[in-house]
Amino acid sequence: MDDFPIAPPIVVKDTPKPRRLVTLKEARAYVDEAMRLGHREPWRETWHRLKSAKSEEEAIEAIGDLRELLADEDLLVPPGGPL
Repeated sequence: MDDFPIAPPIVVKDTPKPRRLVTLKEARAYVDEAMRLGHREPWRETWHRLKSAKSEEEAIEAIGDLRELLADEDLLVPPGGPL
């Protein structure tokens, strides 16, 4: 499932420029990095869902959870925002 596509891609506020997440593997790596920088729950739960996704449906649900988490944390670049 590592290469499962994220459609539309998730664009995250990042420095020096926004970061595009286009696969499940990239999303998992981003959440892993965020947890190392101090983010904990609910990031850990989202990471586990991304890591344990074994079907297309589980992957879609985990990606949806990530979108929601990023929106709650004000880290999601809105559609039409900078890339």
